[in-house]
Amino acid sequence: MSRENAGDLTFSEQYNGPDPLLDAARTHSHEFGLVPVSQTTATTLSLLARLLTPVAAVEVGTGVGTSTLALLRGMPTAGILTSIDTNSTAQGAARDLVDMAGIRPGRLRLMNGRAEEVLKKLAPAAYDMVFIDSEPSNLERMIQPSLRLLDAHGLLVIHQTLLKGAVADPVDRSPRTQAARGLLNRIAGQEGLQRVLLPIGEGLLLLQKTP
Repeated sequence: MSRENAGDLTFSEQYNGPDPLLDAARTHSHEFGLVPVSQTTATTLSLLARLLTPVAAVEVGTGVGTSTLALLRGMPTAGILTSIDTNSTAQGAARDLVDMAGIRPGRLRLMNGRAEEVLKKLAPAAYDMVFIDSEPSNLERMIQPSLRLLDAHGLLVIHQTLLKGAVADPVDRSPRTQAARGLLNRIAGQEGLQRVLLPIGEGLLLLQKTP
């Protein structure tokens, strides 16, 4: 990453904050050994949810609730978020964070288990938005189950697709980078999807099914 780009990212993080509750959640994330979404990513998720007004949404990768809270803040007050993770202890921290934010407990449904298995149990075409925050090596097997959940105008948002410049660096041949790069190449060749890749946080890929 160039010095100019690094400066832009730092400035954006400062401009899009501060957010004491999310800042505390990020600190808590590191205590769990987890990498939370950036402030700019969280703000983007809130804005997307506000624009989409999803009545029902799904999150893969609860963590301690940084992106969970961002999504709930943007969703309508009647909107329900289903959040999936294998770490039940971290999910408990996410529940506490949402409670501290004053959000009604019934708006967050936590499901513990492997995402690719839980996603198959959810009703098809019943959700307006799906957000996936998972390691690049896991993303491929989650995309089709996630698209199955979306209604005709639903939006799939995938995090960790640019890896802070690693994907664009031809010298970087690490397995993690190769997985993200391969995923992007395969999606680029897939028909029936409108896509846009945004250099926000670790990279956000937005997908929508075309008619």
